[in-house]
Amino acid sequence: MGQHIGDLVVTKIVIASNTVTGVTHVKPGGKLVSSGNLLGGLVINAGGNAVVSGRIDRNVMNDGNFVLNGQVAGRIVGQGLVVMGPSAHVSGDDLPIEPVAENSAT
Repeated sequence: MGQHIGDLVVTKIVIASNTVTGVTHVKPGGKLVSSGNLLGGLVINAGGNAVVSGRIDRNVMNDGNFVLNGQVAGRIVGQGLVVMGPSAHVSGDDLPIEPVAENSAT
């Protein structure tokens, strides 16, 4: 399994099974399907969609649509729709999203 170094910006359809070391941003119109590890947290803007069956190591800021079948080490905050699958787990610890110094976009 590979690694994406830095932030990942989703503006179209992205299927990720790797580790993202930075913050993952899902912009309006973006669609993320992730079975990997999102180390820096997840930000879903209004109009963005994310389906995660892997692990998110920080908080999720959701103002879009979020389907969770995996694990969130932090909290889910925001005004967006959240659908929790049968294997979903949210720890509830407050682990704020912290961007990394070196960013890259996809």
